[in-house]
Amino acid sequence: MVKGNQDMQNRFNPKMILVVILLSSIPILTFSILEVSMGVISENEDYVKTAHFLGFAVAFIIIFIISMIIGQYIRAVNDKKVLVATLELKHITNSIHAGVVNFLLEKNYGITYASDGFYDIIGYSKEEVEKNNNSILKFIYEEDIEKFQFPIHGFRIGDYIQKEFRIRTKSQEIRWILFNGNYSEGKDGHTISAVLVDVTESRQMHERLLVEEQRYRVATEISNDILFEYDIKKDYMKYAERYRDLYNMDPSIPDFTGQYEFFEKIIHPEDIGLFIEYCKSLGSGKALIEAEFRLLDKNNNYVWCHLCGKTIYDEKMQPIKVIGKLVNIDLYKKDFEVLEYKAKRDPLTGVYNRNVVEDLINEYIEKNKEQQHTFMVVDIDDFKNINDQYGHQRGDKVLSFAINQVKLIFSSDEIIGRIGGDEFVVFIGDTTDEEMIFSKADILHKALQTVYHDNGFDISLSGSIGISTYPKDGQNYEELFERADHALYDVKEGGKDGYKLFA
Repeated sequence: MVKGNQDMQNRFNPKMILVVILLSSIPILTFSILEVSMGVISENEDYVKTAHFLGFAVAFIIIFIISMIIGQYIRAVNDKKVLVATLELKHITNSIHAGVVNFLLEKNYGITYASDGFYDIIGYSKEEVEKNNNSILKFIYEEDIEKFQFPIHGFRIGDYIQKEFRIRTKSQEIRWILFNGNYSEGKDGHTISAVLVDVTESRQMHERLLVEEQRYRVATEISNDILFEYDIKKDYMKYAERYRDLYNMDPSIPDFTGQYEFFEKIIHPEDIGLFIEYCKSLGSGKALIEAEFRLLDKNNNYVWCHLCGKTIYDEKMQPIKVIGKLVNIDLYKKDFEVLEYKAKRDPLTGVYNRNVVEDLINEYIEKNKEQQHTFMVVDIDDFKNINDQYGHQRGDKVLSFAINQVKLIFSSDEIIGRIGGDEFVVFIGDTTDEEMIFSKADILHKALQTVYHDNGFDISLSGSIGISTYPKDGQNYEELFERADHALYDVKEGGKDGYKLFA
């Protein structure tokens, strides 16, 4: 049918019509000129009248033919419009799963016409519907029949009707229907003509969205999450009202990125740089924005907060808003710090464990290759005898006491770690010469020459120290440890309670 319509359009195109009219005008004009000429030169009145008559008759016939051609062309154009509209309507109804139905109210809602789309929705064939009393009420979900019914009186012809209800299909599936129709009145009674659209999927999606919205709202209330919306163009930040309750501040903040003096009062001093970077990222157009910093809460305590935002773009893909949430992660952070501490530290002495101290020393060397550093291996003299004489429990206390003496004489810049048993290492960065190295070693040696007192027991202590230096003795932890351990062995062989630099 589309091909036939194209042939008709080609047959009656505007150019062809123009050619026909021009060709048809030529004989009319020629005959009219001839007729006038003959009438002028002829003295016979009957001939003149006949010539006039024939001229008008031929002109009329030609005009009639032209009118027919134009009429056929207009009809072809209209046929094309109807065909296109029909195809578009069919495409729309197929794509949205819709159908058309007419039914009479006075005949128990009997169906007088239904499209294929209607039968597709309910799952029954036309023959099955006719056997089922042909009433649309048979397919309405039981709980919605009262909502579906229409009053006969009180409506005017042409009044628009819209409803949503459920139907039960042949497979006993419940489907949601959007009903759009109007009233009409004929000899058989009141008819309703309507388009039925299956909106089950969109309805289910809407219900899921409502459930998710409620779940999210409850979750945010329980977890103290705070939603926010930032207008990039206006530089305007709007937090949820809970922001006022938890942080004792106005949730609406104009000129947000320009409030540095204000934020310096509520952001932890160590985190100001992080906050400034966060402010810059809000207007950067990045798809995902995240930041962590400490914020002053209503109790005047700094708490760790995590902010995560998603950038929204306009039709030109220009960033216009950032929508996200502020989450209090203070407990998480503190728990993580505790776990991190336990993972990195020796549980008995509190200094770094073997794996961590090795990584820290290698990392320090990598960042400070141009300087000289000192590596010391320390061993508590005769510690096995202490364990055997006083027991392992008291031996652990002695070891912890000895390392505490070491921690007292070194700052946090030095790296101290236990590498097993009664052996531990001390790493000192940027030791400029041997005089400084021996000075540090002498201080450490004297700190280990002490006495541990416990419930009447006085346990004398001392320590042996082996020393190596970077870069002369090694380029990493393993090489420095090997050289320092060799020097430690020499100290022990020489009577213990001393220190030696590897040579």
